[in-house]
Amino acid sequence: MSSSERMAYPYGKPYSTPSNGTQHDENKIWMQIQYEAYVDGIDLTVLPFAKEAIASIASLASSMVNVKEFDFSTSKRVDTHTHPIPDWFRALELNAAGRATPSWNVSAHLKFMSEHHIAHSVLCVSTPQANAFLTERDEVLRKKKTVALARLLNSFTAELCRIYPERFSWLAIMPLPHVEESITELKRVFGEEGKQPVGVGVLTNHEGMYPGDETFDPLWEYLQERSGKVGGDGREVVFVHPTEPIIKLDDGRLINSRPSPLRSGLGEFYFETARAISSLTASSTFLKFPSLHFRISHGAGAFPDISERFLLGFPNISTAAREAYKTRFWYDSAGPVWPNQVKGLTEGMGIPVSQMVFGTDYPYGIGFWDVDANIDGLAWAEELRFEEKEKVFWGNAKELWRGKIAVLDAMEE
Repeated sequence: MSSSERMAYPYGKPYSTPSNGTQHDENKIWMQIQYEAYVDGIDLTVLPFAKEAIASIASLASSMVNVKEFDFSTSKRVDTHTHPIPDWFRALELNAAGRATPSWNVSAHLKFMSEHHIAHSVLCVSTPQANAFLTERDEVLRKKKTVALARLLNSFTAELCRIYPERFSWLAIMPLPHVEESITELKRVFGEEGKQPVGVGVLTNHEGMYPGDETFDPLWEYLQERSGKVGGDGREVVFVHPTEPIIKLDDGRLINSRPSPLRSGLGEFYFETARAISSLTASSTFLKFPSLHFRISHGAGAFPDISERFLLGFPNISTAAREAYKTRFWYDSAGPVWPNQVKGLTEGMGIPVSQMVFGTDYPYGIGFWDVDANIDGLAWAEELRFEEKEKVFWGNAKELWRGKIAVLDAMEE
């Protein structure tokens, strides 16, 4: 192998001569991930687990689960808030918001879906996404690791959804706060036929920078422009998921700024969600990029409680903001949202049921809250008519992603 080939294929070929079709496909994926990273200037070798990760992606098809083992005959719900967790990502992040990161596999996820009448799940890698190297003091190296991890996580999720298109769709993550590299990543994933994401996922902050920061404007502009060139109705979905609050010190260090000794999943995530919505509002990001639709986690967290007071500080855009909250922000039910917390949205902010979608936070919610009780809170909500519950469970998701998820488009009203 020449020096240029060694740069493009640092892990070489897994098989010298493919002996069958499956092995040929694995070999192709193995080489493709390496080569595309090389073309985009991504150094995968900065991650000690990269070879293991590539191998796991390449082997997804050969270890395919038989979906026919699970009964989806009565399933129609659409779970808009779920997370894949590759083993190598779990090993990197053994703790999630103060709790052990759960294990995950395709078979267990399909079983959960079948048992809860879920026909389709939208996947997005959870916190910290690609921001797993906050303790790395070398900023150049931290950036390289962040960019490389985003590529591997997207490659994993894209391949997973290619194999199980009827059951899974996905949202691409990015190596934020690095905007140029994030746009490069999106151009790559949106350009892969048969593997395209149905939107993007961001955290409430990336290395202390919130989504309304003007630094991110080129990214939102890219998505705004793209929305007018692709199918659907000219919208791009941006999933906003909470993470730990982070601040950057003058010496460049990144530290967790959580003020409470309690783990973040108990409340800080809700405050982070409020900060993210506040950021998108105060910066007028929602006005500058009208084709962006924001998928907000956990019933908007703490934002309903502060929304009226917050908007007093922005009288020139408050009316437009209230309208956007009712038409371009979509709120999921993951967590103990129904039947009580949701009243902050419906009764407090006047958000219509048309903006509510179903979510479970699988598998992170398992063992934290009673998932069955959580779903029943929506299924038995007295204030909703049957037709409205059906909208929340699947109809609104179909509307949000119309033209982007074929399985949802085919669902009958």
